[in-house]
Amino acid sequence: MKKIIFLLFLITFNAFSAHPIPADNRVDIWPTIPFIRGADLCKYQDAYGQTRSEYMNKMVGAAERLLAQFATGKEALDLLVTFNSLYDQNQAIAVRNQYLDVTLESTLKAYLDQFYRQINPKTKKISFNHVNDILSIVNSARQGLREGYLDEALLEKLDFVAYGSYALAPNCQGDIQVTVHLIGRDGLTESYVASGRPETVMSKIAADIFTDFQRTQFPSDLKIGSKNLTLIGAFNGSVDKVSDPKLAEEVCSTLDARLPTAIELDLINAYGDWSGGVSLNDKVWALNNNKVFAPHLRNPTPVREKWEVNADEYYFYCVK
Repeated sequence: MKKIIFLLFLITFNAFSAHPIPADNRVDIWPTIPFIRGADLCKYQDAYGQTRSEYMNKMVGAAERLLAQFATGKEALDLLVTFNSLYDQNQAIAVRNQYLDVTLESTLKAYLDQFYRQINPKTKKISFNHVNDILSIVNSARQGLREGYLDEALLEKLDFVAYGSYALAPNCQGDIQVTVHLIGRDGLTESYVASGRPETVMSKIAADIFTDFQRTQFPSDLKIGSKNLTLIGAFNGSVDKVSDPKLAEEVCSTLDARLPTAIELDLINAYGDWSGGVSLNDKVWALNNNKVFAPHLRNPTPVREKWEVNADEYYFYCVK
């Protein structure tokens, strides 16, 4: 739980994403994700990460250590060749497994579902949609196959299809480097990359996908008390920051909008970044009349004069 929250917290305060979310607030992705084996970055790093003289010095040093243990010259050479061959064999075995792609696909879905269970947002915006009939999916699974049939008619039911690649990571310590590409019906692509152990690497990509698509996107309509409020962001269409609260007020006025009140900031914070709101995150927020909202200074009130906080930057978004 702590790892998941930390992964998401690291990227919460970047600019809110502008992915095209359908009117029903759900993005449907084809659940079959083909993975292509890429170049062996470990071997590439091993071959080109050192000069010829460095490589020769390393091999000579290994031979000298063997000779110091009373091995003959031929025995030392045979051992070096054997060890090098065993290393190559182990690498080949590690990446030839045809089911690594299944593991990557499955763990990506599992981590995304884990995020949803633990964070529990109001609306689930990401779904892996099995557009094929259930019987064909079950029959494919029984034969050890993944559902691979997709035609133009079925594609109309999806917002994205995905594919990826994997390769041994350049650190040569058992990690793999994975990329995942989401291709929208308009042809635009969202790409993600992460490195790590095969059993956990997809948690990083799942966190990025969850953040990009689940996080609040402007405009966002919320019910605040007895009225409806629309969050429209700033000039950038998102949360922004300024050096003076007066400038934030002027930006909202230009957009025929206003800054939220202190009560509205707290209520919008209660919705959170994953359910249409905006988390305060202990940042200092701009208010009207050159005042600021400091969530970490609630005694006696978080509404303060600018000089009481002495912040370098003030976050804001506009509402209507």
